[in-house]
Amino acid sequence: STTMENNEIHEDSLMDCDHSLTSTSHPSTKQEEQQQHKIEKEVLGWTLDAAARGVACMGTAVFVSTELLRLAEEAAGCPVRGDNDDDNVVGVMECNNRIYGMRPSSLLTNIVMVVGLFSAFVMPLVGSIIDHTDYRRQVGSVSAAALSVFILVQMLIMERFWYIAAILQVLIAFSYTVHLCSVYAYLPELTSDPERMVQYTAQFSAAQYGGSVGFLIAMIVILSVINRNGLFGTTTISQSVVFVVCSVFFGHAWTNLFSPRPARHRIPIGQSLISAGFWKIYTTGRTILQHHAAIKWMLVSVAFTEAATTTFTTVAITYMTLFLQFTPRQNGIAILLLLLFGLPGTRLAAWSTSRYNPLRSLQACLILWIVTTAAASLVLKEPNRAGLAYFFAMIWGIGIGWIYPSEKTLYVTIIPRGQEAELMGVYICACQILSWLPPLVFSIMIELGLSMRI
Repeated sequence: STTMENNEIHEDSLMDCDHSLTSTSHPSTKQEEQQQHKIEKEVLGWTLDAAARGVACMGTAVFVSTELLRLAEEAAGCPVRGDNDDDNVVGVMECNNRIYGMRPSSLLTNIVMVVGLFSAFVMPLVGSIIDHTDYRRQVGSVSAAALSVFILVQMLIMERFWYIAAILQVLIAFSYTVHLCSVYAYLPELTSDPERMVQYTAQFSAAQYGGSVGFLIAMIVILSVINRNGLFGTTTISQSVVFVVCSVFFGHAWTNLFSPRPARHRIPIGQSLISAGFWKIYTTGRTILQHHAAIKWMLVSVAFTEAATTTFTTVAITYMTLFLQFTPRQNGIAILLLLLFGLPGTRLAAWSTSRYNPLRSLQACLILWIVTTAAASLVLKEPNRAGLAYFFAMIWGIGIGWIYPSEKTLYVTIIPRGQEAELMGVYICACQILSWLPPLVFSIMIELGLSMRI
């Protein structure tokens, strides 16, 4: 009799539900349209944000880094090279002078090391604020604004106060990391359809890639044609462009396109906002260590691989500027080639993954990286070897385009279903946790007087 009563109640509920759906069909459709419009706005916001980040990364990594190295060597009393190709320096002269207790060649890697250490401790707190409060949008907008303002101030004081500009580089990198956490929090909520998500991520990658390439092409044209006589400083031009692009793209995205979000989780009883973030990482990490050996070793690999590839640009810029005596324009050409050859690298990743499997694809890519970098250290041993440097930049570009799709595909393949969002957060944490290690090793070797070729 209880079963019959439950069936009657269920039928009555269905009738009421049908009546409710019939009477509110138009509002429901309107609500779905509003939700779809909201998602489309946030997809556009993500696209603009990715393009701005691409411009900011290239402006900072190529032109600001080169200028900071030049100013540091100048302050240390080392012979430096100008912006023109005619100012050739014969032979390799690694400067042994010191400024503020360090060699100029250690400057960039020390900056990356400080940012990496700071981020490793602070990112759990940032993630906790995003997860447990209503301030996700505020974190994204404030970090974007801070990034743009720091870039502007750095440009204005670079020539007269280079050391303060170097400190601002730490703040710029940290603001970028915080901003990345906030904008990535929107990604899983754009769609639950895997195919649609692939389309979105491809669109966002293309936007960031397009922003980087477009910025470098514009800068090469400006430096080669418009500013050939050096009327304006390279850093002044590049950072002016970066500031304008970031202000417009970030401003529109975070003012008009991204929507506020409520807290996704409640702070556990007995915990604070600070402890909740660390506790979440601890519990997830313990589960992986105890029950998911494949994920554990994959994350160990990711921690070292991402630390190396993230630091690669900084070390490469230092090596090309101080060891190979490259100008900012030559550095820009090398990085542009690296980006352009990233596209065939992605196709190679797709082919090798489908032909073999993600594990073999990732292994082959890492072997390519090791062999190429070792060969470059043997061949690029003196200035005036721009052609060879450009060749290696192409190979490294293929590696960059190859490594990220293979790595992410392998990780997504082995994680349990239903825990993608949580474990992607752990993946991002693994990508950052050792980012301080390669620059620390590089700086120690430089301070000990070892050659940058090693």
